[in-house]
Amino acid sequence: MRLPQIMIFSIGFRSAPSRLVARLAVVLLLAVFAGIPAPAQAQRMGIVATVNSAPISEYDLHARLKFVIALSGLPANRETALELAPKIVDTLIDEELKRQEAKTLGIDIPEKAIEAAVRRFEKSRSMPANGMLDLLERLSLSKEVLYQQIRADLAWNEALRFRFRALTQISDEEVDEEIARLDAEKGKPVALLSEIFLPVDAQPKDEETRKVAERILGELKSGTPFQAMATTFSQSPTAAVGGDLGWVSLNSLAPEVSRALAAVKIGEFSPPIRTAAGWAVYWLRDQRVSQGASGPDVDPNIVLQQLTIPISETGPASEVEAKRDLAKRLRLRADNCATVAAIPKTVAGGLTSDTLRVRSSQLSPLVRDAIKDLPDGKPSEIIKVPGAFMLFMVCERVSENAKDQLRTQVRNRLVNDRLDLAARQFLRDLRRNAFIERR
Repeated sequence: MRLPQIMIFSIGFRSAPSRLVARLAVVLLLAVFAGIPAPAQAQRMGIVATVNSAPISEYDLHARLKFVIALSGLPANRETALELAPKIVDTLIDEELKRQEAKTLGIDIPEKAIEAAVRRFEKSRSMPANGMLDLLERLSLSKEVLYQQIRADLAWNEALRFRFRALTQISDEEVDEEIARLDAEKGKPVALLSEIFLPVDAQPKDEETRKVAERILGELKSGTPFQAMATTFSQSPTAAVGGDLGWVSLNSLAPEVSRALAAVKIGEFSPPIRTAAGWAVYWLRDQRVSQGASGPDVDPNIVLQQLTIPISETGPASEVEAKRDLAKRLRLRADNCATVAAIPKTVAGGLTSDTLRVRSSQLSPLVRDAIKDLPDGKPSEIIKVPGAFMLFMVCERVSENAKDQLRTQVRNRLVNDRLDLAARQFLRDLRRNAFIERR
């Protein structure tokens, strides 16, 4: 069962008074261009909102703003700061509501669970170990900027488990019905899609949300990776896997989405599409004819060895090239998974080697493409990611019975759909019943 996943920045689109934007117009630029105040200085900063008397400070807003801009790759300028500020305030308000609900239920998240969530996020974006903490350090930000949100989201997931336990019970009959529906699609067109979804909770914010979707589309067209924008901005559960929807029947999509995608070529992005719940941007990665419920491939469990060679993005080009040469030499030595795992013990420079046990569909598109046709025990090509060169090797692929795996996948998808809807409604109820003041 997969509950709603951690997203570094989830956009909320409720009212953001213009006086708040005016008040923050100058100080936000300090956050983007002049650094963040130290925690002791932050105590003297003002309050931007309260949630049932719990304060959200200007420091909280400034730190999150700087982090989001760096993580998404958006330009660090006045336009970006002013556009994102009200939405980050909404996000911080939602996080405080989640924390308060978890506290009411007596839920406490241990530090180890937070650290594990950070590692999962790093792997989903093909970042080296400690890549998120290194980014925070480069931005002169405390790790609590990240940990506070993760703590709130993990606690929220536990609260949802408690509140909606009954929704996770899916009968065999329901699974059978869904498989029959999928089989009825055999021979019809399906598309390999990724999505970025921005909800609209209040009609007055519709135009504002559309403009944000247009801005995201512009960044995608200029070369910003779709996965980075999805994990940073999308509010769909697929944000945790870079927006990857997998193979989707075009007939199962909302009519407005199907019509828009009909005019999109493989490899291109859709224009922002208004759906019943908000605005969405899609990436049409591929198209084919459906082969029914089972599809052409079984999603195997993979044991993967990952070698990370860290580099300094701000160092001289000669150092980067030296690390690239090192990565090439190490690739020649990589004749089996045990060898790759042992490399950090014999090579200086902070190298790390991790053994991953995941399903193919859980890998980031970058890694999945690198190992797609790679024989077991053979090294991948060297992959450049922010802050590192990486090398992968498949140690083992374990394919389950296709029928059993299909039933598990269908059951999980039905559970996820139910929980996603319940979570959104529950959060709306919490907002409605809370005393929220934006200053």
